[in-house]
Parts: sequence; structure tokens; C-alpha cells
Amino acid sequence: MDRERLQQVQQSDLSESRVNEDFILWLKNSGPWYLLAVLVGIAVYLYLINLQRAELQAREQGWFEYQEAGMPSSLEDVAQRHAEIDGLGTLARLKAANTYMLSLQTNLAVGSNIEEGTTLTDEERAANLDNAQRLYEQIVQRDDGQIGTVITTVSALNGLAAIAESRGDVEQAKSYFEKAAARAEPYYPALADVARTRAANADQFSEDIELPLPPAASLPPELAPPTGLESPLDVDNILNLPTPGSETPAADEGSETPPAENP
Repeated sequence: MDRERLQQVQQSDLSESRVNEDFILWLKNSGPWYLLAVLVGIAVYLYLINLQRAELQAREQGWFEYQEAGMPSSLEDVAQRHAEIDGLGTLARLKAANTYMLSLQTNLAVGSNIEEGTTLTDEERAANLDNAQRLYEQIVQRDDGQIGTVITTVSALNGLAAIAESRGDVEQAKSYFEKAAARAEPYYPALADVARTRAANADQFSEDIELPLPPAASLPPELAPPTGLESPLDVDNILNLPTPGSETPAADEGSETPPAENP
């Protein structure tokens, strides 16, 4: 029994030592590669986390600059730097073009207000029209035909139609309105109806409008001067009283005042 037990112990020791040797051999041959794979996986994970964080920061920065930009030149810079972020390029160009059009409507230079505004010259009006047309055309050229760009594309086409109307080209304005209606029809039929209505009424803007002369200014009856007076001095008021030291008018005959009695 003792010999059998001793043999079993020796065999188990040999098996364990053989397993340990195999494990050590595996570590020497394959262990570094598995360890390298784990390290690469950790590095890729950290890279993806940092990439997502950088994209989020870039998106926040882009929207912040878009909200803060007020001048068309600043908006065009935003469109170039953040063109791939949430459609900011298209939105910035549309806002810049609308700013030029608002300047034309108010007849004030871009960036000025009513209190301290600068009136546009003919050259500035022409430049604003050209800049707005350029930006609207860039938006239309970047249209991908999907639902996400319907609103911006229709707005740009309507803007181009308004520019054509401003230049007196009614046929070109109708063409832009019809393109806007065709672009909006599959997704927003209401916008298509509005564009068709504007195209149908475009001829009205080609006719000259004669503004009536303003009516003559007239005072209300309660403020009108009294009639039948030859001079303003005929009106009895306190301003017509004699000044002290001036001659008093003579008393009427037969109206003598009795002398005062002495006490």
C-alpha cells in the first residue's frame, strides 16, 4: 500500500510539473502576443472615447459660433469651418443671405439699426443683391434631394425669386417659385402651394405703383382759430389789458363818478 501510494504521489507530482512547464512554455511563446492584443484593445477604446469627446466639443463650438455671429462675413466663416457639423454650413449661408435681404428691405447698411442707421447707396444695394444670390445658389447646389434639406433649399429658391423680382425679372422669379414648389411637394405640400401662389401673383410686381398724394393738413375743429376777427388783438384776454402807466380810456359821457366823501 505504501509503495502504491508513493507511486501515485510521484505520478501526480510529475503531472503537475509537466502542466507547469507547459504553461510556462505557453507564456513564453504566446503570452506576449495576447498581452499585446489586450493593450491594443485598450488603446483603441481610449482613442474612440477621445474621438467622441472631440466631436462633441467641436459641435458645441460650432453652434456657439453660429449663434454669436451676426455679420454675413462671420457667418460665412462659420459655414467654412463647420460645414460638416449638423448642416451648419447651409444654415450659416442661409442666415447670411437673409441678412443681406433684410438690409435691402430696411434700406439700412448691414449691422446698423434704425436709430443710428446708414442709408444704402445704389452700389451697396447691388452688392447686397449679388452676395445674397451667391449664397442662395450655394445652398441650392449643395441640395442632396433628401428630406433634411427641403426647408433650406426651398427658402433659398424663394430668396432667389425675391432677388429676381427686385431686379424686375418676373419670368425668372416664376421659374424659381416653380422649382421651390416642385422641391417641397413630396414632403411639404403647404409650402408648395405657397410657392405656386407667389408664382401666379408675380406679374403684379412688374407694374408701376402710383402712390396717392398725402391729404392737406387740417386742424381739428376745437383747435381751429375763431373766424370773423381782423386781428388776434380782437380777442379779449388778459394779454390785451393795458400796462401800468399807460393812458386809460376816457369815461363815457353821463357816467361821471361822484367824488368820494371825506369821513
